[in-house]
Amino acid sequence: MIVTILGTAQDGGYPQAGCRETCCIPARENKSLIRFPSCLALINPNMNKYWLFDVTPDVKQQIDMLDSYGCSLAGVFITHAHIGHYMGIINFGLEVMNLKNIPIYIMPRMKHFLETNSIMKQLLINKNIDLVELGDEQPYSLGQVKIIPFNVPHRNELSETVGFKIIGSKKKVIYLPDIDSWDGWTDKLIDLINSNDILFIDGTFFSKTEIHQRDISKIPHPEIIDTMNMLSHLPSNLKRKIHFIHFNHTNEVLLEKSQAAKSVIDKGFLLSKEMQSFKIN
Repeated sequence: MIVTILGTAQDGGYPQAGCRETCCIPARENKSLIRFPSCLALINPNMNKYWLFDVTPDVKQQIDMLDSYGCSLAGVFITHAHIGHYMGIINFGLEVMNLKNIPIYIMPRMKHFLETNSIMKQLLINKNIDLVELGDEQPYSLGQVKIIPFNVPHRNELSETVGFKIIGSKKKVIYLPDIDSWDGWTDKLIDLINSNDILFIDGTFFSKTEIHQRDISKIPHPEIIDTMNMLSHLPSNLKRKIHFIHFNHTNEVLLEKSQAAKSVIDKGFLLSKEMQSFKIN
């Protein structure tokens, strides 16, 4: 079983639609810098199956990234109801892929949201998808791997928000792309670092000073600089478990040669890159 990164950006990807600021110019001029919204794939090459963690508006390209494995989609685990994490599901319907009863693993409020959303409800009527309800801290088995959702504080206008523990026999992975703040959560984060091997955690903003066009109070996320300071006491082997992910289009860590990216690496942490793979079984 293999975990592969299919996306590392925030919901709008990089460059972001409509952005003509200097932050997005490099990716408009150099297509190799394009990043897709955050997404992981759990791949079982022996069974020719894979599962997605979040299904983004760019799912078409992200599925294509898995062509070399020759596997087919077996299910999707969704963290929450913000567009970059679930909207790709519309591609499963009659007009595009026309899939049959693909399991969508979700929490109770997310299930209610999909059931009462007129567009998504059509996928249920046509039996393109099958909703499977999960419970907080309740393990779900995928054969050799266990998946455990856990609630996290985030802007829960439409659904709850969860992270996922992906537990293999050799490696344990945390996927936690969105959280409002580490306030009141520091001890839990330390526990996750101590008890897991690879952690993909919220790195939306390097610093909130990078936001100029919006009210930052309405898009709460921890700053990478604050997260690094909070974890600065950790030994280097624990720091290197941390892979920041979910980068906003304003975040300079998207550019490998930037001072921001260099500072993350110099402080002993890591930045997620698309198509990185990790064997967990």
